[in-house]
Amino acid sequence: MLHFFCKYSPLYFTMFALPFIYSYIDKRQSASLDSLIVGKWKMVEYGSGYVNALGTHCFYKDGKVDCPPETGEFTYRFIKSDSLIIYNKGFGEQHFKILKLSNDSLIRQISRQRIYADSIDELINGEIEKYIRVTNE
Repeated sequence: MLHFFCKYSPLYFTMFALPFIYSYIDKRQSASLDSLIVGKWKMVEYGSGYVNALGTHCFYKDGKVDCPPETGEFTYRFIKSDSLIIYNKGFGEQHFKILKLSNDSLIRQISRQRIYADSIDELINGEIEKYIRVTNE
C-alpha cells in the first residue's frame, strides 16, 4: 500500500493542487487588471476612424464606471483576464474582449450585448475601440 501511495502521490497532488494554483493566479491577475483599468479613458479611435472623443469612461476602484454622455448607473467587472462586462443597472450589459490593457492604452471589442427589457441577447463582432488614459483616479 505504501509503495502505491509513494508511486502515485505526485499525480494525486498535481490533480488536487492545480485548481487551487490556477484560482490563485487568476485572482491575482484580476486584481492587477482592476487596478490597471482605474482612471479616466478617452476614446481616440473607433473602427478604423479617429474620433473627436465625446466617448470617455471613468473607472473607479469600487466597480463603478461613468460613461458620459450616457446616463444610468454603470458598474463593471472582469470575468476573465481578457473579458470585461459593463452593466447599466436595469437596462442591460455589454461584454467586451480586452485586446490590450496597459498603463496608457485600452483596446477593446464588443462581443455580446444584452438588453433586458427587449430580451435581446446577441453575439456581436463589434468595432474595435481604442482609448488613451487621461488621468489616474
